[in-house]
Amino acid sequence: MLQLLLSIVIISGILISGTRRIKLLTSSFTVQSLAIALACIFLGYTTKEMHYYIMGILTLTIKVLLIPHIIRKSFRTLKIKRELDLIVGGFSSFIFSGLYIMIIFAIFRNFPSIYLKTGIFLILIGITVMVGRKKAITQMVGLLTIENGIILLEISLVKIPMVLEAWMALEVLVLALIMGMMIFHINKTFDTVSTDYLSDLKE
Repeated sequence: MLQLLLSIVIISGILISGTRRIKLLTSSFTVQSLAIALACIFLGYTTKEMHYYIMGILTLTIKVLLIPHIIRKSFRTLKIKRELDLIVGGFSSFIFSGLYIMIIFAIFRNFPSIYLKTGIFLILIGITVMVGRKKAITQMVGLLTIENGIILLEISLVKIPMVLEAWMALEVLVLALIMGMMIFHINKTFDTVSTDYLSDLKE
């Protein structure tokens, strides 16, 4: 069960890295977050550890329901369907994804935790999206993908307090709301959501 869920996380990460369509990008992030939430809940069931349930429910509520709704509402309002001008092309991003998988599993082959490897993979994918895309809305998805990777690292390395888990989840939601407002104001000011135009701002 856990192997299947983590395989879904990896496949969705690959799709996030190379897809141009905003709708597919959002759907991939939603499926990825759902798989992580189910993995946390399954771990809670098998280990009887309450903090896994808390992490799973928070991920399900915020990253599967609330944040995708914010993203969909943003690109519907801005009438964005896809990102055309990529710094790193879709095919190159898919190549990078494959290289990340090979390098990570080679370096950490002696580490039994698949969560550690998958978490590092998501962090690298998120960085690739943030660096390789120009639109703020896709860069936001990259940042959220990094946060998904951090969740998997937390599962593999430490047991964090429930209060800290709740605070981190709330922080992610607030970040998504702030990014949504920033995207709207960037588009209102420059008639585009490309972050290249932020260089036009002067003090």
